[in-house]
Formats: sequence, C-alpha cells, structure tokens
Amino acid sequence: MARPRRPVRRSSISSNSSSSTSPERTPDDDGDSFMLQANDSQSSLGIEVSAESISEDDSHRREYEERCRVSPVHRLPAELLISVFSRLSSTKDLLTCMLVSQDWARNSVGLLWHRPAMGKWEGIHNVVQSLRKSDKAFAYPDLVKRLNMSTLASQVSDGTLIGMTDCKRVERLTLTNCTKLTDISLVPLIEGNRSLLALDVTGLDQVTDKTMVVVADNCLRLQGLNVTNCKKLTDPSIMAIAKNCRHLKRLKFNGCIQLTDSAILTIADHARHLLEVDLYGLQN
Repeated sequence: MARPRRPVRRSSISSNSSSSTSPERTPDDDGDSFMLQANDSQSSLGIEVSAESISEDDSHRREYEERCRVSPVHRLPAELLISVFSRLSSTKDLLTCMLVSQDWARNSVGLLWHRPAMGKWEGIHNVVQSLRKSDKAFAYPDLVKRLNMSTLASQVSDGTLIGMTDCKRVERLTLTNCTKLTDISLVPLIEGNRSLLALDVTGLDQVTDKTMVVVADNCLRLQGLNVTNCKKLTDPSIMAIAKNCRHLKRLKFNGCIQLTDSAILTIADHARHLLEVDLYGLQN
C-alpha cells in the first residue's frame, strides 16, 4: 500500500518569519533606495545634505520670485539709475524721484545736493536747516560739491556761511561780492577741506591773510584762485599758496594792492601748471 505524500509547506510571500527558506531581499539590496529604508546602514550625512540642498533650492526660488515680482526699472543697477537721473534738469523732478523708493532715493540724493539751489533766500535757508538737522536721512554735508552764493551776495553774512561749515568736500566755492563775509566764517568752512579746486572771493575786502594761510594748509589740490580786490592780502599768504598748492592753473590778483614782486616771483617758481595770471592794478 502506497504511503500518502506529505503536504509541502509553502511560505507566504508576505511572511517575514526567519523559518522561511526563501532568500528574502534585505533592505540593503541593490534594488532598494537606502534613502527610503529605516536601517542602520542609512547615512545620517546623506539626510543633512539633502536638507541643506532643499533649503538652498527654496532660497534660490524665493530670490528668483522676488526678482520677478519687482518691476524691470527697479532691477536697474545703481550706475544706470544715476545716469538716468543726471539727465533731469528740474530739482522738482529729482525730489519726486527720491520719494519713489529707497533705491531711487540713494541714487538721486547725490545729484540733488551736488549743487544746492541758492538762487533765493528761502533756498539758502532750507539748505542750512537741512544741514543742521541731527536726524538727517543722508549725510548731506558730504554730498555738497559746489556752493555759489553770489546771486544773493548782499544778503549773505558770516552767520549764513557758518551754517555750512560741515561741508568739507566742496570742490568749487563761489562767494563773489559777498562783502559781508570775513575770516570768521571762511576759516572754519575751508579748514579740513581737502577737495577744494576753485575759490572765488572777488570783492571780499575784509578777507585777510588768515584765510589764505588756511587755504594753503588745507587745499593742496587748488587749481583756480580769484581774490580780485581783496585789498588786505599780503605777500606771505600768497607765497604759502604758491608753495603748497602745486596744481595752480588760473590766478587773479586784480586790485590786490599790497602784493609785490616777491609773491609773483614765488608763483612763477612753483606754479608749473599755470595757464593764466591776472595782475591788473598791482602797483608794487
């Protein structure tokens, strides 16, 4: 009599029992991603790099979205904005540009203060008030490159000019016929200014050698000097300017009746770049 065959035990495919004889795939088989398995062979470094990568991607995406959100004109570099603003001839237009955004303000304020409008007394008053403020939005004194008060010469006094003594980067200072001005305001304004290229104090008959000595000591880049009818100036101060200011090109000494040959010869010896000198009215 034939013995019945024993039934074959079959392992369940889904069984995880260790008694199964099937060669089950381990979590680290080639076909599995180690990033998806929670086991000891998973690299913690891999997780950190992935997180940083995702963070960087998010950062780049946000930056890109921000650039896309901003209008094209706001994406222009500072150099181009300044070039555009420099073509505006109206002070009112520049003021309007300053109110558009912080970027526009930063790139237009320099043009607005380069040569402050001083054609009216109200303009001078506003400039002085802005310079004196303690909570200024910008360093206005450092932005002023040209000062011209000759339009209101009869009204300008030492008190007016003293309000501008913080402007130490002025390149051109024009005070023609501001006859009320004296050394009291000129000395503190010029002292410490290393940028002055041209100084016109025509008709300031109260100016003395004290101011000119300060010019000689501080304004080494000076190229133009007009002291017409400054009758109190003498040789020593002009000689000091000739020796220290080696870039002099144009000099006007009309009516400086106290100057002599000594000052003029010193200028001839040291002013190697001289193009023009006016000595009309010099009697000595």
